[in-house]
Amino acid sequence: MQYFLEIDNKAGYYEGHIHQGDQASAYFLPKLELGPRTEITIKGKSYTLSKLIQSLNVFDERDQLELGRYLYAQTLGQWQGGQHQNVEVDIQLRIITEDEHILRLPWVLLARNGIFLVIAGWSISLSRSGTLIDCELPPSPHLLMVMPQPIDWPDTQAKAHLEDLEEMLSQADHHFYQGRHLQVARTWEEFQSQVTNQHYDLLYYYGHGVGNIHHSRLVFASGKTGKQKEVPVADIAACLRQAPNGPPLLAYVNCCQGDAGGILGAGRQLLDLIPAVVTNRTVAHIDAARPQAMQFWRATLLEGMPPHVAVVGIYSRLADMDLSLKDVRWMTPVLHNRYRNWKANPPRRSQPYRDPHWQLKVDRVSQFSQVAYQTRQMLRERKPRALAYIWYGQKGQGLDLFHQRLKVELRDDISNVRLYEVRPRWPDDLHKPSRSFKDMLLEAFEVISLDDIPGRIRTQTQGESGRQTLVYVRHQPVPLPNDPKKPAIIKPDVLRTYLEWWDCNFVPLLHRETDAFGLLGVSFEVHNPPKFLEVLTKKVDDLEMSHTVLHVLDEMERLAKKDLRDFLKTHNIDLPSNRRERTLDKVLEETRGHYEKTLDALKLLVERAWDPEDEGGKESVAVEDEDY
Repeated sequence: MQYFLEIDNKAGYYEGHIHQGDQASAYFLPKLELGPRTEITIKGKSYTLSKLIQSLNVFDERDQLELGRYLYAQTLGQWQGGQHQNVEVDIQLRIITEDEHILRLPWVLLARNGIFLVIAGWSISLSRSGTLIDCELPPSPHLLMVMPQPIDWPDTQAKAHLEDLEEMLSQADHHFYQGRHLQVARTWEEFQSQVTNQHYDLLYYYGHGVGNIHHSRLVFASGKTGKQKEVPVADIAACLRQAPNGPPLLAYVNCCQGDAGGILGAGRQLLDLIPAVVTNRTVAHIDAARPQAMQFWRATLLEGMPPHVAVVGIYSRLADMDLSLKDVRWMTPVLHNRYRNWKANPPRRSQPYRDPHWQLKVDRVSQFSQVAYQTRQMLRERKPRALAYIWYGQKGQGLDLFHQRLKVELRDDISNVRLYEVRPRWPDDLHKPSRSFKDMLLEAFEVISLDDIPGRIRTQTQGESGRQTLVYVRHQPVPLPNDPKKPAIIKPDVLRTYLEWWDCNFVPLLHRETDAFGLLGVSFEVHNPPKFLEVLTKKVDDLEMSHTVLHVLDEMERLAKKDLRDFLKTHNIDLPSNRRERTLDKVLEETRGHYEKTLDALKLLVERAWDPEDEGGKESVAVEDEDY
């Protein structure tokens, strides 16, 4: 059932109407005490509504409930005492207003009888008129993910978030991988180029935002320097107006204060162009913003839910995202929309199963087999307490993909063990190595003391007794410059110092969790692999650790034709025999065995072989030479 709540500012005082689409039969709300200077009492203290809006970040559940009850009493509660509203009924409420103050009120907190209505299944969204349009997403829609990381701003964990999203989406629809129906822009210049040269059905911004009543801006990285470039949301809208075949149907602006600007906020600035806009009303915390986005995109893209239902899912499935009503992180997303009906075309469940992680399993068999065997053995024999692996290779040889492969395959291979992955960011300086390494892991585990790490492990793994936990500490690949005069923070001698610190300071913490074991992964991007191995061996060969066993894996080398043949056989991709060798030769000729470039070519083969709409069937993968 759908209701429209219209609120107008009449020269300083507010009045409203509520109806179901027919304004002629609307119920009149003559006097709404909702102005900025209106005072309400919460826990015995008096506050103005203007002040409360600015204080949402420190609200507890009692503050939220009291404000929600007040908003309900002033609006729906006046409508014949609210007797027509039942908390259990599925309601879609659109709040229509042009008033900036009303836009900034936390309507998601509407509460009746001590219950937040959105938790009971209500959808509450903001709009600017009752004029609505119908929307339909095409099958396998094109998604542009904007994930800037300015060098002078805190890390947003965008790389890890992108990896998780791509993994989730590609499992259900093989079109969703980077370079095909999923494109990534990391700078302002890339964003401008992408949206003005190709049509996208969906837009997802994940990064920093700055906003208040006076301005609302997204923080991009500059393509030339990597430094911050604050871009007004109005400029984003102007850019989207140039999109070929029109702007997206849906945008999710996942940043801090995206909706704080009221009329200047992301929701209102983009709503004229985009029928559905999700953004954040307060500061967005990484530990909440990432799972909320995962829940939203799963609902809209994989389950075919309309955006308003997907946002309700974010509110109502708090336990699935490790969130609680005790703080405001749960209520951060807000929806602006102007669609009447929403139709999606989610992936068909009847499609045959395909390994969703095939792109991680091209070669590297010997390296992974070693890690998998020794990890299983450690867990089975309960010793050593931790394993550490170092691998290396030239740029583009899939060093980071091997990190991801370990996570994915170990998770499946040791299904009775909980895998807890953390991704530390290497310190910027090592003037005091011990302090730097400590701060690095405190940030990664999001704790304030090393002594808090066992509790964090217990919380993240839901404290399941009788089940082992593997804590995978996954470091970003370290690029070593070719010029020895250029500095590199993490070099083999520094690595030795870190390994000693890890063994003495981190691994003993795992002893406090009797079923927790450690796995450390460190990789190096090098120009001369044989020389690097020689230097590395000298630095760590005599290293003795009490709790950790160290292994150096074979070099991540270029791919050969045999590797491609094995790949085709493993994934049942049949090329006609008279073209098989020529196709593989052409791939290697173009890529020279470069791992990531070869992987892109294989993705094209896989897409053509697996696409159910490809009329050519298996014959379609017998591409002509010019396709490469």
